[in-house]
This record gives sequence, structure tokens and C-alpha cells, in this order.
Amino acid sequence: MSEPNRFLALFDQVVDQTIAFAELVDRAGYAAVPVDTPALFLGTRVDKIAIGALVRHLLLAEAHWFEQVRDVSPGGVIPFPSNAAALEGIPDGAPLLETYRRSYAERRSQLEALTEADLTKEIVFAGRRYTVIGFLWTVLGHHSFHLGQIDLLMRQQGIEPPEYMEWPEDQRVLG
Repeated sequence: MSEPNRFLALFDQVVDQTIAFAELVDRAGYAAVPVDTPALFLGTRVDKIAIGALVRHLLLAEAHWFEQVRDVSPGGVIPFPSNAAALEGIPDGAPLLETYRRSYAERRSQLEALTEADLTKEIVFAGRRYTVIGFLWTVLGHHSFHLGQIDLLMRQQGIEPPEYMEWPEDQRVLG
């Protein structure tokens, strides 16, 4: 299995698992901030760490990054996502998760179309240099980091999330 296919196989699983986690939460739980401290402020991208905010952050950041890696010139800088207004009016719960599913399906097909030249070109994000494939692995780490936060927020609300790494996919070798 090629490295891009390994990446896609594993990223598919964390997206599916994130959605499976979030499907267990009622709409009120999406906004719950169990312990409200200034440390929960994540700047302009996420105002308060809550399940709904994290799902929106993942959706928007990944859509932005996956489009950028395709379009950025070699050596080019990928800006921070600044598209939070794109999800205004989409309620938490099933409508948000359906938006995430659609967005990921669209971006996934763009990732499948990346060539070897695309994957090995150097890019810059947050002042650090990456190859595109290296950046994509970093995006997987970013997603997993926030999935852990969603897990903790669910547990603080008395909701037991599915077991991590018991991926929905069980018929093929991953990675």
C-alpha cells in the first residue's frame, strides 16, 4: 500500500470515529463547557472548547488545508484557516455531522488525485516547512488530538464514547 493510501485509510477511520462519537451527544451537549476557564479559549478559530466547536474546527480546518495542499505553489505558505463564517446557521447534531461527511467526501477525492509531485513538494505552515505528505500526517495528528478532547468532553457529560481504534473498517488491512 502506498503512503498516500495508508494516510487515507487511517484518516477515513478517524473521521468516521469522530462522527460516531459526536452522534452519541444530544444537541445541548455540543455546547457544554464543563469547566469554564480562560484556558479553554483557543483564539479566533475556537472560542470555547466544546464538542460542537471542535467538530466545526476539524471540518473547517481540514477542508481549508486539503484544498490548500492541492493549490499552493512549491515553497508557498498555507495560511491559517479563516473561514469560520462558512458554518453559520448550521445547527449542531445531525446537520453539522452531515455537512462534515459531505465536506470530507469532497476533499478526500481531491486528496486521491494528488500526484507524487504534489505529495513531495515543500510547503510552509505556521513557520514550519513540510512536504505535502508530511503535512497530511500532521493533519492526522491534529485530528486525533481534538478527537481526544471530544472524548474527554463526552465523558465529563456522562457519555461513554466508542473505544478508540476500534475502527468501523474491519475488512481490510489499514496502513
